[in-house]
Amino acid sequence: MRYLLLLFLFTSCSHSLNLNPKGCYSKGFVKKLDNKIYTIEKSIVSFGESSEYYLKDILESKKVECTKLKNINYTFKTGAIDSIISVLPFIERKTLVINYSID
Repeated sequence: MRYLLLLFLFTSCSHSLNLNPKGCYSKGFVKKLDNKIYTIEKSIVSFGESSEYYLKDILESKKVECTKLKNINYTFKTGAIDSIISVLPFIERKTLVINYSID
């Protein structure tokens, strides 16, 4: 069992995960916003290859139009479940968190 765990640790590899903002632009501000902030969380699993996701596609799947966005912030986080799944060889899971306000 110990050798199997070591095998997983040495064979797991990092993956490139990109979020492309093409078609969905907004401005960032370093101040408190007066608008209501909405949040979308999406778990992304990749299997050994580089992955590219489009911000516009993710927002459209939640019925949010990019043209109506006032501000947007996105980040990738790795929780406990994400870390456990990512121990498996050639599999990586991250959670994409998108915070946005509508104009």
